[in-house]
Amino acid sequence: MDRYIFINNSIENLRKEIKTTKADFFKRLYEQCRLYANAQLPEEHPKASTTYMGMGCANLSLAYLLTKQQHYLDEARRWIFTCVNYPHWGNAHLVDVDLSAAWILFGLGLSYDWLKDDLEVEERKKLREKIILQAEIMYKFKVETEGEGWSTNYFQNHNWINLTGLATAGYALADEYPRAQKWIDSAKENFDFVYSVLANDGSDYEGVVYWRYGAMWLFIYAHLLKEREGIDYFRKCDFLKNTFYYRLYQAAPNLEEQINFGDCHDRRSGHSTAIYYKVAAEYNNGHAQKLANLVREKFLYREASESQVKPGILPECLFELLFYDPKVEEKDFDDLDLVRYFEDLGLVVIRSSWSEDATHFSFKTSYPGGKTQWDNLWKLKEEKNYNCFGLSHQHPDNNSFILNSNNTFLTIDDGYNRTVKASDHNVVIVDGKGYEDENQNNIWKNYTKDMVGEIETFRNEEHYVYVVGETSRMYKKELKLRRFARHVLHTKNSYFIVMDELMSDDPHKYTFVLHSDVFPQVQQNGEFLYENGPAQMKVINVSPVETEYELLENNVRAIMTTQQPDKFRECRMKTLHISNKSKQKDLCFLNVIMPSKADDNSLVVEKINTEDCFGVEIIDKDSSEILLYSYDDKVKYKNNTYDSKGVLLKLQNNIVQKVIKL
Repeated sequence: MDRYIFINNSIENLRKEIKTTKADFFKRLYEQCRLYANAQLPEEHPKASTTYMGMGCANLSLAYLLTKQQHYLDEARRWIFTCVNYPHWGNAHLVDVDLSAAWILFGLGLSYDWLKDDLEVEERKKLREKIILQAEIMYKFKVETEGEGWSTNYFQNHNWINLTGLATAGYALADEYPRAQKWIDSAKENFDFVYSVLANDGSDYEGVVYWRYGAMWLFIYAHLLKEREGIDYFRKCDFLKNTFYYRLYQAAPNLEEQINFGDCHDRRSGHSTAIYYKVAAEYNNGHAQKLANLVREKFLYREASESQVKPGILPECLFELLFYDPKVEEKDFDDLDLVRYFEDLGLVVIRSSWSEDATHFSFKTSYPGGKTQWDNLWKLKEEKNYNCFGLSHQHPDNNSFILNSNNTFLTIDDGYNRTVKASDHNVVIVDGKGYEDENQNNIWKNYTKDMVGEIETFRNEEHYVYVVGETSRMYKKELKLRRFARHVLHTKNSYFIVMDELMSDDPHKYTFVLHSDVFPQVQQNGEFLYENGPAQMKVINVSPVETEYELLENNVRAIMTTQQPDKFRECRMKTLHISNKSKQKDLCFLNVIMPSKADDNSLVVEKINTEDCFGVEIIDKDSSEILLYSYDDKVKYKNNTYDSKGVLLKLQNNIVQKVIKL
């Protein structure tokens, strides 16, 4: 019986399944192959990414392997030998040794294994020699650049994709080219370390779009290694088990769009049916099966048409077919917690429900790249002198939040940027300035070990969620910032209270920054009303300090790939600045963020500011909630003293029913 690479099933069984339990997945495959038949393939390597060509070769080869229909073989030949005839793989940057070369190596490795018995002798030789040539170039570069670049950037998608491509080529040629074992061993050693240092909670600092682009290959390689050698990282690596939930909780309430921390080119490039079906199959995960089916049945073609990330979701059809397990039953999301804390990344997600019009609030404060990565990056530097600080997709977004409610984004993030800076996020800037070394692609390479942000407090209790993120050490040293702690309180009602605690050795103008898709209407008493389709949001400034505001447009424009310098992504953010009128060393901002349906004005907000404390009362008919912060370690309010720096009072008919010390 033939045992084909990457196919952990007998080919005869698979041929039966595409007529029964996998018929819909086979349809996805042959429809994708029809698109390939009409594609114009340039004779010369295009001045663009050719990642799509590797997937085209693999999909066409699988279609032939399953059907033995001659037209699939003929079309596979056209795609394969177009790639073979290019003298180099890639354009402009790291030619032959980066993503385009790796995707093609992966595709041609599978094609060689699946089609070699049906190719002419000269065709087989030509394909084999080209794979050897390109794999040796990739392997040589990997060995020579260890310690810097993608070869040892263990937490980055380039490392995962490039070495999966090299490994696939190795397995395809292992019986015919003895040196291919070096490619295999190099990848095995690399991934053995990678899987051991990924965040156990499944979080990914690169953001949801790069998660679907890069983390997919962690699953592909694990599948390849399990199928080839029986080594099972699905059982050993908690990241692989848990990362689906990072992705699910970073889905907007409509589940089609995503929350775009990190580098996210758009709001619809975040799904990977390949990962979802693989998670479902490996872990009998009904939640993953449900989301995979939902994407395939409802979101697939809209994402394919609007996504700015290529090759995109449609070419994943071969993985869908191979990974799908019909025995896994869907499971609704309603049994999942509405609050989830991804501790490694310092990411807190709060949802009001799992309905499409729910409120979704994401808050993030972290070590650069996440705590596990940051600790291991320094360990590699100190023990091996490796410079692996490849954090080009990390943004200066500590203490930032993104809010979606009633099927509308109300606060937004820049999403994708090549010159990252704090002012492009919903944070506080100081005299118009942000992080050390910002306004470039990778601002973390000169950071010291202690320049981190972290969650100081996370509590998820019956009546409230309380989070405190501290990030002063990441700001420019010249600002002499001693503290920037953002306190977020959610009382499981329809609003969020955000208090910013700011301290410095020098007086400053501090600016609370908020980005949205639309400008607000400026109302009396420090209120800003945002209206956008079915949703609205009130931002009510109840700070104890005298403030002023400014509205401005902030356009972020970024080249998507060095291979195509004329292709860019632009985000036009409508920005609100709230600043203290006179410079101060220490102060606090206090803002209430109130998302709701359009024209909902049921709540009353009243500012509190006494000699002993400041805060806010939010009134809903006969009940109210009062949040108070003190200027020392005790809150004194209306003849009562509370032994805490912060306190939440819950009242009914003006009578205190519950006291919660923060």
